[in-house]
Amino acid sequence: MGLVSEPEQWDVLVLGAGPAGCAAAIEAARAGARVLVVDRASFPRPKVCGDAVSNRGGALVDGLVGINDALASIPHARVARSVAGFPNGAKIVRDFDDAPGWVVPRFHLDALLRDALEGEGITVREKTLVRGVVAVADGFLASTDDTTIRSRVLIGADGPGSLVWPLLGLSSAKGRSLGVAITAYVDGVSWGGNLGDSEHYFEHGLDCGYGWVFPDVDGSANVGVYQRADRFQEAGKKLPEMLRVFMAAHPERFAAASVRDRPRTWQLPITDETNRGGRDGIFVAGDAAHAIDPLSGEGIWQALHTGRSAGTQAGAVVASRRSLAEAHGLHARLVQRDIVRPSRRRLQIQEGIGWLVRRRMYEHRVVRTLLRWGFTRPWLEVSKALHG
Repeated sequence: MGLVSEPEQWDVLVLGAGPAGCAAAIEAARAGARVLVVDRASFPRPKVCGDAVSNRGGALVDGLVGINDALASIPHARVARSVAGFPNGAKIVRDFDDAPGWVVPRFHLDALLRDALEGEGITVREKTLVRGVVAVADGFLASTDDTTIRSRVLIGADGPGSLVWPLLGLSSAKGRSLGVAITAYVDGVSWGGNLGDSEHYFEHGLDCGYGWVFPDVDGSANVGVYQRADRFQEAGKKLPEMLRVFMAAHPERFAAASVRDRPRTWQLPITDETNRGGRDGIFVAGDAAHAIDPLSGEGIWQALHTGRSAGTQAGAVVASRRSLAEAHGLHARLVQRDIVRPSRRRLQIQEGIGWLVRRRMYEHRVVRTLLRWGFTRPWLEVSKALHG
């Protein structure tokens, strides 16, 4: 690793300055830890994402930033309703009433959270590529191009393919444990007056997935396609083709629309049984913790929620309020209760919706009534059903 003789000394090293890393760093610093955050990007930076934030996710941002309605201070759209569409044109509507969600481009959301780090006095190093991490006595050594960093606790919040995965014996997600998606910012989407709707379309050819159209922010709508990787591989199609087919199937939205920039793809590590949040001084959060919801593809609330837990427990270890074993146990229980266990049920719901679409069951009135009942329940987004 090219280690230097005098490594820098930190209580907590956080890999990644996205929502999970920022939440972890802020909570650890508030517990009294000396925290270093490193990210290979330079902020503000674009990030491939659907940009949807639940109302509970927005509340977590408020707590981290320290102001109410923090997301209203940056470019955003309020999400008043969620609409599920089916191939025959049938739609089921869920009204969020007094708890609307948000669409916030990650360019702005991540910059807001990154600025909050400095507001807490946390050291942040951008454009810093960590070349490797090894476990040593009483901590970890991480090497960059120009220094070596020693920390007592390590938090992996660096997304898919995290640098801490090898230390935890984890490999890349695949099959039922992986989602794939493509998204683009699209100008000129026609909304028919429903500007506050987030739309999810359950289509033929999108088994265990959906297409989405989210409300405009600064004139552009976030549009994309998401599918579980095993079904995507079975279909044998390319993501750009799937996005084109989806948009062509909805001229009522896209007849006068144009894609602003080149669509971009990304992978989503879906919650599975392989990850309990870390061990041996390593905590994981967000995508690095396989925290993506399998049904909705939601990930920002999960990143904030698991990041806060990881940072809280890391700070408690540094302050000698808890042993590593106790801290890992608490973080693991939160991940199990709030992320893993609900996702087991939601994988079954996902399979059920796929079965209904394949067999055109949505055409039956009784089935639509049952779908309408289920769609309006709080389990549509896990974060709606939890006190995160």
